Amino acid sequence: MDQFFRQMTPDTGMDNAGGDQNIDNEVVAQAVAATIDEIYERTGQNSILVTHSQGGLPGWEVPRYTGHVAAIVAIEPGAAPTVDSEAYNALLEQKIPVTFYYGDYIGEEFTDVPAAAMWSMMAATADTFTEAYNAADGSSTVVHLPDEGITGNSHFMFQELNNDVIADHIENWIQENVDQ
Repeated sequence: MDQFFRQMTPDTGMDNAGGDQNIDNEVVAQAVAATIDEIYERTGQNSILVTHSQGGLPGWEVPRYTGHVAAIVAIEPGAAPTVDSEAYNALLEQKIPVTFYYGDYIGEEFTDVPAAAMWSMMAATADTFTEAYNAADGSSTVVHLPDEGITGNSHFMFQELNNDVIADHIENWIQENVDQ
């Protein structure tokens, strides 16, 4: 497990949308799944997978390779799984609870700002996923922090001054939605 985490690198700023780099989401997902399996072997506990941004993309694939994901907390993920994709079906088959968290400046009123428009589109994929997932007897929520009275948060909400409030909100979601 230590070796797996040694290979982590910060975002290089490269865009994988065009498939023009060597980031293989399935390889990353398999590595994360192997780590989760090792944690399960050591503790007997399933893992709660917390993903962020581009890391959300391989995160959705992880349940295809392990049955030990208790929940997924996706913090402003690059997108939600497409309905009926292999990732979506693996989540649904295992009945994995999912929640999405979004900070400020995401919504129709911000679409004139290019980055905000992109994040509005990403949040729309979460809404589409959640509607379909819940209709298929899954459990998914989308949390827009300003709607919860929690404001002042960027894409890196875990580094904000109120990160403790956000952590408490996530912990409450876990307590209400995850069997451990």
